[in-house]
Amino acid sequence: MTEPMQARLEPVIQEFTTGEYYPEIYKAKQEFFERAGVVYEDDAEFEQRMNLFMDWYLFDRDLPGVDLPPIRYYIRQHVPEFSKEEKETYENLSSSIHSLFLLKRFTLFGRNLVIQDLFSRKKYIVMDPRLKYAFSRGDIFEGRIFPSEGKWHFAQGFCFHPVEMRSFIVGEIKKIRFQDRSRHLKLILQLAQMKLKHQRFSHIDVKHVYGFDSKF
Repeated sequence: MTEPMQARLEPVIQEFTTGEYYPEIYKAKQEFFERAGVVYEDDAEFEQRMNLFMDWYLFDRDLPGVDLPPIRYYIRQHVPEFSKEEKETYENLSSSIHSLFLLKRFTLFGRNLVIQDLFSRKKYIVMDPRLKYAFSRGDIFEGRIFPSEGKWHFAQGFCFHPVEMRSFIVGEIKKIRFQDRSRHLKLILQLAQMKLKHQRFSHIDVKHVYGFDSKF
């Protein structure tokens, strides 16, 4: 995420995680981690999961009685106050794409990443040279991207899945590709829970962990 985007996001976080919304974010945490798997502070992916949770809360989860996620509700409330630049930034923030992606390749000199949304099959060039060493061609991961000035940028949270489970993941996506967004999100969170179980039962063949009839 670009620095201007992060700066614009801070007041949204402040408004919807404190005060009257504190009980709501507490409820949202219970909901998210029940679906994506409970993490503890000593878990290797604790920070990443917290980032994924916060993004889900801000961009995907509708507030009760409003039927808008916090980012869209914030824009509705404050749009008369925005400058032209602020309005554009908030529109970009509200246009994020949260999905399961495949890293197809790196661009020339490895500065950018070419990723494919496994649900829509669309490809995106993501500009984020800081993260290029964290990725390998063929990686399958949960992530979120934002448009800005004709380019795409990553949010902070990721969940990388074992590359050997690519066929399983793609097969499950095919089953629901044309269903609504809520079904896509359900699968994304189910896979995140499987990844967490895989970390905790690393001595078990991953093929016995990734599955809807798994005993783990």
